[in-house]
Amino acid sequence: MKTDKTTLLLFLLFAAFCAKAQEKNANVSEPDKVSIGLGFGLDHGGIGGNVIFYPAPKIGLFAGLGYPLAGVGYNVGVKFRLLTKKPSKVTAYLLGMYGYNTSIYVQDSKEYNKLFFGPSFGAGIDTHYNPMKVGYWSFALLIPVRGSDVDAYMDDLTNNHNIEFKNSLPPITFSVGYKFVIK
Repeated sequence: MKTDKTTLLLFLLFAAFCAKAQEKNANVSEPDKVSIGLGFGLDHGGIGGNVIFYPAPKIGLFAGLGYPLAGVGYNVGVKFRLLTKKPSKVTAYLLGMYGYNTSIYVQDSKEYNKLFFGPSFGAGIDTHYNPMKVGYWSFALLIPVRGSDVDAYMDDLTNNHNIEFKNSLPPITFSVGYKFVIK
């Protein structure tokens, strides 16, 4: 896994912030059991949607399907809500998933576009500010676990196909989505 110490420290600080934000808020509603989300990020398969089902209040199973510019992306995973005894306006969570975690998009050369698949892990918050609304916002920071095949592919494109990358791959990605509560 290509993650430096600074990236890991920033991720841990974000996770601690999520947990602290949850402690400070008093609640408005019961946790959802099923929701459908629209947004972008790995858990949405890129720009797309996801569905999550909670067989237990703290454990959710989800699947996401979307478009990350280089093809069709998907992810399946588990979300662990850090629920407290008192319901809260902000619920922190951890998640782990498997699916697309890297998209190589080459402008004007579709034949070089490629998706890579592997595990990703993250932490985030769900917001529940108004019980009268039909859903809530969800935000997360995610760490994709990229294999050496991603670097090898980028090196091949650079060295053998004269493709120049203007941006490096970020060690942390983010996700933003709106969840519509079904049940």
